[in-house]
Amino acid sequence: MKTIKQLADEFGVKKDKVKYRVGKLPENLLVNDRGITYVTDEGIEQLRDLLGVKTEKKTEEFTGEITASIVGMLRDELAAKNRQIEDLTAALRAAQQTAAAAQALHAATVQQNIESDAVKQRERGFFGRIFGKKEESRDA
Repeated sequence: MKTIKQLADEFGVKKDKVKYRVGKLPENLLVNDRGITYVTDEGIEQLRDLLGVKTEKKTEEFTGEITASIVGMLRDELAAKNRQIEDLTAALRAAQQTAAAAQALHAATVQQNIESDAVKQRERGFFGRIFGKKEESRDA
């Protein structure tokens, strides 16, 4: 059992419209309690027919279909995002490997330069080292 206000809210129509239709219903479908008019379940069904309101079952089925389609769409989007994450992770790993190889190559080049400078220092003679240091100190 529901009041006229509850039915108007449920049906999405004005309270006056429901009140008018309730006045047309037989007395056995109405209950008056302390000045408040309640409509029985049978009366609610008749009002639904009179006002042309869709039944809740159809609405629930429609809502269920919409929910299922939204869930399916979200699953597809999630799968696409997961593939993107996997692709980006693979690209990041490749970039890290390239950076590590470049670092190793640079370290090897620096080490080779240090060794070649040491060999050059050893290859110079006594006067070359003395005069070489003066020339290097002048440049700096």
